[in-house]
Amino acid sequence: MLAGLGWQTGLVSKPVRNRCRSSELSEGDVAAAIERIRASDADVAADAEHVVDSLTWGEGPGVIRQSGVQEWLWYVLPTKYLTDEVGYMGRFAETAAVLFDALGLHGYAAICRSEETAKVHEAFDRSDAAGRSALRKAIERSGIEPPDLDDFAWSSVMPTEEAQARSAVEAALEEAIYTGEMTVGVRGWRDVQTRVCTRVLDGDHPEIPGQSWRTAIVTERIEEWVSAAERRSPKLSAARAQIANRLLHPLDRPGDADAAVHPLVWLLEQWGDEQPLTQAGYLKPAFVQSLQADRPWNDPLPLDRAVRTELDDHVLRDLRAWLQRVGALRKHKASLRRTRLGRAIAAEPVGAWWVLTTNLVGGGDWERFVAETGLLFLLERDEPVSDSSVPVFIRNCAIEMGWQTTTDGITEPPSLRDVSWTFIDARHVWDACALTAISGDWGNRRVSLTDVGRAAALSYLRHVAAGPKNSPR
Repeated sequence: MLAGLGWQTGLVSKPVRNRCRSSELSEGDVAAAIERIRASDADVAADAEHVVDSLTWGEGPGVIRQSGVQEWLWYVLPTKYLTDEVGYMGRFAETAAVLFDALGLHGYAAICRSEETAKVHEAFDRSDAAGRSALRKAIERSGIEPPDLDDFAWSSVMPTEEAQARSAVEAALEEAIYTGEMTVGVRGWRDVQTRVCTRVLDGDHPEIPGQSWRTAIVTERIEEWVSAAERRSPKLSAARAQIANRLLHPLDRPGDADAAVHPLVWLLEQWGDEQPLTQAGYLKPAFVQSLQADRPWNDPLPLDRAVRTELDDHVLRDLRAWLQRVGALRKHKASLRRTRLGRAIAAEPVGAWWVLTTNLVGGGDWERFVAETGLLFLLERDEPVSDSSVPVFIRNCAIEMGWQTTTDGITEPPSLRDVSWTFIDARHVWDACALTAISGDWGNRRVSLTDVGRAAALSYLRHVAAGPKNSPR
């Protein structure tokens, strides 16, 4: 384990901490330390100068942080140095340790000499994949990796504000180790880590009055969500910009949310621990028939006979598929079991609303694009609109965005039919949960979002726009 953070033979011992902060050191202190090293070994001193340059990039010792030391030791050394020298990683790690000891940064020196560092280097010597796996584990165990929170997750691709916020959290976690507020490995240290991260994210932003790091990150993410469309589709960008300000803050759960999630909650209550499936993978007819008398939904395409099988109840089939997609039901051998999430939804409508709104859209990139664009179009309209107008808008945006479909070797923009069927599929659960309202006859069908549907749509779009970004836009 990481000796620098006090792990020893499976027991937590007194951690090795820096005698001073790097911010207290001057370039003169570094030069004096290197001269003391040079008096003993000129080659080590030359390597120590290289270590300083690698960690500071000419900005002085005050920028040295544990996160930077770990990145250099566990990632830069194994992957960025072009050399055939055997054992060069260990040599540089020991040189860095000697330098840090000379500067009073004994905690950093302990990391350089730790078993954790040796394991990462040994893993990279075996293969890049093994090394990267060891690297991820080492960073996670170090204690200064900013954790995800219940209501916030870090992006893997970070723009400016988020990257700066992450650095601020790393610095605060390191300070918590330095002051003894957090000792990695002792009972409850993860709770302290979460508390420190929350404290930084919700504290005052150092440069933007009236903002916290968290609100600055959310604003940055939503701005990027709008601009990502602007580069390709003016129509989609305008629709996103129209609602962007409404997504800046968490949305209150509406008063009629319980009614919206009732079909999901009710079905999971009836489900019990598990339900057996037929050989074809459908629910047993006896269970399907037992639901019919009290089911809290109406089939938009009712049969002229009694429901006998799952194939006869379109809404049941759609709800079951959605519950499987979100992980509330899971197939086990010849049955569908209710998972821990499924039990939680059945027991707590508040949680059910969160699951519904964060999973309002599913499928691949095309399915998500169609559904999200349709929600944006409906949110802009206060009155019901023609059922055909939604796919027309979505298709126009799709053409601007460059979507293509290939049929029989012919590549062309998606047809209105392609869009219409995809949007209808997306609406199945929305319709079942009364998030959408349908009016008019077959020749003049009109669609709109209900009040609770508008709340659900905004909650979902905030989840998308303000959520973590894991790929370049």
